[in-house]
Amino acid sequence: MKDFEAKVAVITGAGSGIGRGLAETAAKKKMKLVLSDVNTENLDGTLEIVNEHGVEAITREIDVSSNDAVMSLASETYETFGACHLLFNNAGVLGPVPVINTTREMYDWLMDINIGGCFNGINAFLPRMLDAGEEGHVVATCSTSGFISYPMLSLYSASKFAIRGYMASVQEELHDTKINASIVCPGEVDTNILSSVFQAEAKEQSQEASSDDQAKDSRKMLDVAADDATGKSFPISPSEAAEAIFDGIENKRFYIFTHSGYKEHIEAISAEYLKAFDAAKFV
Repeated sequence: MKDFEAKVAVITGAGSGIGRGLAETAAKKKMKLVLSDVNTENLDGTLEIVNEHGVEAITREIDVSSNDAVMSLASETYETFGACHLLFNNAGVLGPVPVINTTREMYDWLMDINIGGCFNGINAFLPRMLDAGEEGHVVATCSTSGFISYPMLSLYSASKFAIRGYMASVQEELHDTKINASIVCPGEVDTNILSSVFQAEAKEQSQEASSDDQAKDSRKMLDVAADDATGKSFPISPSEAAEAIFDGIENKRFYIFTHSGYKEHIEAISAEYLKAFDAAKFV
């Protein structure tokens, strides 16, 4: 897609971070917008920003881990605008925690939002997009953690590896259609994802870190990640990330990276795969 004006973009996790950056960038391109988030206050803030660009937009408070909620979002999108051309499965949580402290409840919470939300979005929107026969693009927010594993992020990395595999299969199935697929693989972006921690009592994501220890764990994890990303200052803004994402869409790139500094590490991982393959004793 290169002509975005009057096309319809659906963005989950639009209340802050990359989602808000995508919403503002899409509004500048004069797209019609369907914005969703679990946080109504944040979502209202994004709506104020896009309204400044004079575009049509609706907002919905939804939890992407609910298939019924995302199905309803798809129905409202088509009832309101009659189409979806860009689907951004962007909502996600970080949930940093040492692996020995991880519980099944934490696993279910994070997986249901990250990979579950991605599945629900594709499940609800892609059949309608294909039936319409129009040019379109489905995008999932992955991460460099979909390639590189870091301490404190066993669940997050697992969910992002899953998104990478899932979306790669989606891309293969879309080869003979007018729909393309991409995954966004950012490094550190100036968002509030560090505060998305599991609260056992409420069983819901929190907008504030529940303890100093969790904040320290998150910062420690980011320091390790930043050491891998040579040659690029951190973090980038959500707007910068959004511009990179739209460039990737226009150029039909499946992998959309926002930070050049991770190339060396990813190359090293690929080399390890090949080394292991060459060393294997095949029957």
